[in-house]
Amino acid sequence: MTSRRQFLQIGVTATALPLASRAARAAGGEMFGRGALKLYRAVYDRRFDAGQAFARRASALGLPLEPIEGDMTSFWYEDLYHVWKREPVAVAGLTAHGPMFCFEQLGRDRGMRIVFRARHRFGAGFVEHELSGPVAMLEHGKALESRSDWSACMADVVAECPSGRTEVSTTHASTPFAPQTVSQGADPLYSWVLAPAARI
Repeated sequence: MTSRRQFLQIGVTATALPLASRAARAAGGEMFGRGALKLYRAVYDRRFDAGQAFARRASALGLPLEPIEGDMTSFWYEDLYHVWKREPVAVAGLTAHGPMFCFEQLGRDRGMRIVFRARHRFGAGFVEHELSGPVAMLEHGKALESRSDWSACMADVVAECPSGRTEVSTTHASTPFAPQTVSQGADPLYSWVLAPAARI
């Protein structure tokens, strides 16, 4: 089990290291099975209106929710660590960069990879989205161009994550700045899916 010291080191690193999109590209074609992934939890940061909107839609889709407030330590030590010891289950979320990065680093020892990632950057009157992952998910992401409720839309996108080998790509979209988002100039938020990679 990861010690608290190692866990804190991962957290410190998360503030300095950007997540490379090539990780999603490398893992996207190596997942096992077919159909949509079964998600163990949809993690959301309840400090953000966008996270709460994501959670409401995820709940409507029947996804089990896991709320955090910037710190995913309790979820890791009290739940996910023990589950991953039995089997590598997929998790998704809408969080800041730090929790996503920590989940990815902790999942590596269990053969987990970020297979989909969307960065949501807040600008002057818009939210810019950079999506990287399976092409089928990016097709759903095109709806972002015509919807101001982008965070709820992202719950639909992560729920559709395919579990089979699939073509991976990157796309961009932009939506009007909406009341449920965090304020202009804030750090980006991330939607993501962390899933088991297939053994070759």
